[in-house]
Amino acid sequence: MNTGFVVHTSQLSRTSISGFPIKEGSRVLVRILSNMGGGKYEGSVAGARVTINSNAPLKSGSTFTATVSFKNGHILLSPQIQNDQNAVMKNFELSVMNDQNLMAFIKSLNLPADDLTFQLLQQMKQLEMKLDSSLLGKLHNLAVKFNGKEKRAAQLLMLLAKKEIDFSEEELLQLLAELEWEQNRDGGEGDKSHRREYELLNRANSVKQAWQFLPYQILEGENPLANGNLGILFDDNSSIKLVNVECNWLSSNHRYLFSLEYEGGRCKTIGMNVADSRELTERLSNLLQKRLMASGKNITVRPEPSELLEGTACASQDFYVFEGQV
Repeated sequence: MNTGFVVHTSQLSRTSISGFPIKEGSRVLVRILSNMGGGKYEGSVAGARVTINSNAPLKSGSTFTATVSFKNGHILLSPQIQNDQNAVMKNFELSVMNDQNLMAFIKSLNLPADDLTFQLLQQMKQLEMKLDSSLLGKLHNLAVKFNGKEKRAAQLLMLLAKKEIDFSEEELLQLLAELEWEQNRDGGEGDKSHRREYELLNRANSVKQAWQFLPYQILEGENPLANGNLGILFDDNSSIKLVNVECNWLSSNHRYLFSLEYEGGRCKTIGMNVADSRELTERLSNLLQKRLMASGKNITVRPEPSELLEGTACASQDFYVFEGQV
C-alpha cells in the first residue's frame, strides 16, 4: 500500500493478554513504541504488541484511537492518524477466538485443556495480569483439590495471586465457605473458624486493587431474609469497573445475580439472572429496563445465563486473535 499503515500480527506477544472490553462503538488506544527502521514501527493495540508498517513517518511515543465495530462475526478496528492536515484511515480486523483455537492455545502452554484452565485464563485476563503458564499450572493443581468448588476456588486463587497474598489450603476452604454461606454461626468452634476465615478475607480486601468482596445478610429482627456477596472490581486508578451482586432469597430459595458494568464512573449495562429461570429472568429484566427508562437512566439490562455472572463474572471474558495469534 502507498498510503496509510499496515499492522502485522505474526509478532503479537504471547506474554500478555489484553484486558480491555470490546464493544460496538468503543475506542481503543494505539501507541507507537519505537521506530524499527525501514518504515517499520513497534506498536501496541489495546495492550497487544504488534508491528506496524507505514509509508508516512510516525513519531515514537505518539498515540491515536481506533473505533470498534462488528461485521460478519469479526471486530473491525478503524484507527485514525493525523498526518499533517490529512486524516489517514486504515481498517483491520480482530476476531473472537473459537473454542478449537483456544484449546489448541492452552495445549501449546502444556496445560490441561479443560474448563478449569479456561476459567483461570479468563480470570487472569479480567485482572489484566501477565500470562504466566507456570502460575496457571500451579493454580490449576490447587483448584482441583476443592471438589465441587473448583470454579469459585479458581477465581479466588487468581485474585490472591494478583494481590500477592500468602494463604493455606485450610484458609482458602474457610473463605469458600464464607462466600457460599456454609459456616456455622451458632458459636462454639464454628464461631472460631468464622473469625479465622474473615482474617483471610480482610487481608485480601486490605490490598486496594482488583476485587473487594463483602458478604452480607439481610435481617428482619433476628430472622435472616437473605444473604449473599457484593463484589466490586477496581481498575489501577481505583475507578469502579464492575459491581457483582449475589442475593440468595431464603423464603423462595431463589438466587438473584446482577453484574453492573461501569464506564467513566457511570453504570452502562446490567446483566442479570434469577433462579436459573429463563422466563423469570427475562420478565424481571424487562421490568427493570422499563423502570430505569422511566427514571431517565440510560442503562441497558441484559438477561444472562448464571455461569456468566457467578463469582467475578470472568466467564464473560472473550479472547481475541490477530490472524490466529492470541
